[in-house]
Amino acid sequence: MTQNYQRKHVQSSRRKSTTFPIFVYEEEQADTNRRLSVCPNFQRRLSTISQLYLPNGNEYHLQERIPPTGLEYQQNIISTATTTNENENENETIEGERRLSIITKYSSNNNQTNDVDQYEINNKKFLFIIEPMITGLLLFPILVLFWETGWNLNLIFLNVMNKFSSDLHLDEFTQEDFESYTWQSLFFSYLVVEILLLVLYMLQDFIYNNLKNKNYLIKMLILKFHIFLLSTIYIVQWEMLWTIWDQFTPHEWYFEFTLSLTSLFSLIVFIGHLSDLVCSPFLFSYDSIEFNIQFGCPLLTRQMKQWKINLINFILYEIIISNLSIITWRGFYHFLDNFFYPDNLTLSAGLCLLIGYLLYFPLMYFQTYLEELNLKYDFWTFISINFPQFYRNIRHLLAFLSCVFVWRGYWLLYDEYLYIFEDYYKTYLLFYLISFLFLSLIQTSSSINGPLSNIDDKNQFFPLYPHCYVSIVQRKISQCKIFKQKNQEEITKI
Repeated sequence: MTQNYQRKHVQSSRRKSTTFPIFVYEEEQADTNRRLSVCPNFQRRLSTISQLYLPNGNEYHLQERIPPTGLEYQQNIISTATTTNENENENETIEGERRLSIITKYSSNNNQTNDVDQYEINNKKFLFIIEPMITGLLLFPILVLFWETGWNLNLIFLNVMNKFSSDLHLDEFTQEDFESYTWQSLFFSYLVVEILLLVLYMLQDFIYNNLKNKNYLIKMLILKFHIFLLSTIYIVQWEMLWTIWDQFTPHEWYFEFTLSLTSLFSLIVFIGHLSDLVCSPFLFSYDSIEFNIQFGCPLLTRQMKQWKINLINFILYEIIISNLSIITWRGFYHFLDNFFYPDNLTLSAGLCLLIGYLLYFPLMYFQTYLEELNLKYDFWTFISINFPQFYRNIRHLLAFLSCVFVWRGYWLLYDEYLYIFEDYYKTYLLFYLISFLFLSLIQTSSSINGPLSNIDDKNQFFPLYPHCYVSIVQRKISQCKIFKQKNQEEITKI
């Protein structure tokens, strides 16, 4: 996507925000022999501000549905030992908080012994290895295809609204084509999708409660329609904002890049992290009403009505964070358009994919290792206590750059070679529907937007970004009677 109109890129960085300060509290205060740890439900950053007295501070609580990314809501960052006997601490078990280490060891919950069946260990190692490969190399290109074709269908719609040729900005264009859309067509389209998003935010609990009691077929049909509607809304939202910034701001690359860096630092100042810039292939979801109907909310609240929480969450994500994310993405993307082999799009796309995947796989496979550095080295313990978001934001930034490269790589290839019918809209509409139907059949169409709330990843292979689609599919298949019997036979043989 070149500057302004040649098939602009968009991504689905939805529902990704979980940075909370850290409160240190003593677990089970009646038992003085228990160690101090970070409260998993009210994690507050250790800073001068967070240690000030807050009236009714202990009454603030997390929402039932939390955004999916980041460890801030689910993992202890530090733990401080007291005079408790060290051997007792080693034997202490907290149900539900054991993590599988793929490379070294496996610890089970509920006081199970460490002598885990070798078959299960090998199975989990295999899942750990193939998960990023299947999603990143096989499913992710289809996801980008949905966004690219949906984006171009929307461009055609804008052309028709403004009484232009339907293929304007899809073929070669000149400087005179800039600023050709009326502000009314852009603003009206953006306003419509924002209103639809607000309706979905305000009715999310009503929709969820009604779907829970439906039979499976009706539940899935309504869920798929909800996902398709939301995906289309987000495409229009991103394209309208992207085009508005293209038309009504200077086109010089240094202005765009400076604006992008400003937005990036604004995200850090405003919410403390950059995880909202990260999307697929780092985030993948499984189609379920449990985490694809209700929007995760990172707010800590006290005695606040749910509709107010939903309204604030809407303003936070769909107005503030969405604008900052789009500005950031746009500046980096246009920088590559201008300076990364602009005269050879195929070479540019190939190098983008190479660089993007070289960042993607290490960032995926070493998530657990990087999260546990503070437990292995004193230096990282010091960093994690005093600068809890610093090294994690470095990883978010690298993941964001990986996303920009791989999205742009596939996007350019589709722009260059995706052509079947003489009328552009027929080609785009065909692949728009086919890509969504395919992702729906394999139960991952919700990955188009990313999961709306946290997913319970039992294996916790990838703690920083929710990425357990293959694991969920494998678990559901293994629960089938035929496969369950076959697995039991294999275990018996071993």
